[in-house]
Amino acid sequence: MDLPIPTHLQPYFIPVGDKNSEYEVTGKIHCVCGNEKFEVWESNERCMIQLKCSQCGEEILLFDAGKHGWNGFVCHEDWYMDRRMPYIKYNCPKCDKDSFGILVYISSQGKEDFIEECVVFHDSFCADDWVDGFECIVVSLSCENCNVTEENWAVFETM
Repeated sequence: MDLPIPTHLQPYFIPVGDKNSEYEVTGKIHCVCGNEKFEVWESNERCMIQLKCSQCGEEILLFDAGKHGWNGFVCHEDWYMDRRMPYIKYNCPKCDKDSFGILVYISSQGKEDFIEECVVFHDSFCADDWVDGFECIVVSLSCENCNVTEENWAVFETM
């Protein structure tokens, strides 16, 4: 089954649950070293989210609204991003620690819609690009220290 896991997240995304399909997928983020706990860094009011593995230090660009999703990948809408803004480390609002498990939900209009809207009319896209033109991403955090879960910590409609 084809799942809408964006190319940049495929090495890190492990699907969870039994409701995953071509139109939606939920998964945990894990590092290539196997660790699932990260520092979370955000910029531009969470329009840019980067993770840093708490075990090996690997940095993972989780989301950049100017590059990912329909508006970023297909439309190249990067005009509203201030790339000079620094990343700020996020700490748990309850215990002030900085190590989190990451759960990501992604929804898509599906492969056929992408082909009909992009591939047919633009030779710069191919059918496999459909996973990068997703319509929504939701990031939830779970504090490793106190187990506080922040569902919908970041929600982006990318269309």
